[in-house]
Amino acid sequence: MINEGKNIYSIINETKNRSFGPIGIDNREVNLIFYQDIAAVVSNTLVINFDQLDKTELTKYVAIHQKVNEEIMKEYDMVPLTFGIVAPSSDEVARILEKAYLQFKRALRNITGKAEFVVQARWETKKVLEELASADPEIQELKQEISSKGSIFGMPIKLKLGRLVHEKIEARKQEHRKDIHTFLNTIACDTTFNKLIDEDMVANFSFLVEKNKEPELDQKMQELGKKYEGKLKFKYIGPMPPYSFSNINLSLGNFEIIDEARKLLGLEEKTTLNEIKKAYHALSHQYHPDKYGGKSETAEKMKKIIEAYNILENYCQNCDEFIGKAEDQSYSFKEEDVKNSLIIRAQ
Repeated sequence: MINEGKNIYSIINETKNRSFGPIGIDNREVNLIFYQDIAAVVSNTLVINFDQLDKTELTKYVAIHQKVNEEIMKEYDMVPLTFGIVAPSSDEVARILEKAYLQFKRALRNITGKAEFVVQARWETKKVLEELASADPEIQELKQEISSKGSIFGMPIKLKLGRLVHEKIEARKQEHRKDIHTFLNTIACDTTFNKLIDEDMVANFSFLVEKNKEPELDQKMQELGKKYEGKLKFKYIGPMPPYSFSNINLSLGNFEIIDEARKLLGLEEKTTLNEIKKAYHALSHQYHPDKYGGKSETAEKMKKIIEAYNILENYCQNCDEFIGKAEDQSYSFKEEDVKNSLIIRAQ
């Protein structure tokens, strides 16, 4: 017996049933499975071990998965899921939507009207090394010392030279990355620093940008190209589904997400939106990266504080939709109440 499951491509805001045609993996029909006011974009697929596929076949499946999400993105704001999430049944898809409902809603609010753009910068490492060797006084001095001492006695100096060249290369890369990020971040809603693929890659960013600002981003990329002409080559990809900005943890349920956010902001199990805002502003002031010279640890802490605030704010908004909004409304963050509020909304 051949087992089939549901390949999940992405999550969208939708309540009406529809089909997107046979555009899925193996030309399967792509349609929707619902929970409350969100839907999973799915198609039937054979349940196989993707780790056993050869590279060519796996690349083909990933490309189709991405192509489906690109088609969905033409009509919807969407939270794209990485390739390989296959549920055994429609009921299990609905259970995933229920379990991670608040995460999906938060992600959908965060990416509404926005798309991901990837910006990569490269140089010719050989050319940069030659430039350093001919223009940097410290490097020239060490090279002269090596020449005067010979290959054996000059070995410690060679090691010192190697370390110095590495430090100079990394410092220049860091300088370029900072400049590119500062220049483009003025129109971005969020940024991720992606892994450098090889030694010639200087920068690899993903920017979350409002779709209507794409022409402005195009202009900025042209300006960067002129500024670094002859030094850096840029690769600019987008608009894309916002994979880098849709961090969904399917192992965590709604309560776990909310409880973690509540504890991070130091709140009681029953509180008001005003108290949530006060706690957020106090922590924002305490951990603002500008107070610590933009240190990465502080920036990461600040990012978690912002995320926690967004989670709690979204939860309060969901409660308001069901029970109605009252002045100085109190919200319960006890496990039973959080779960009940979502169960009631689902009926």
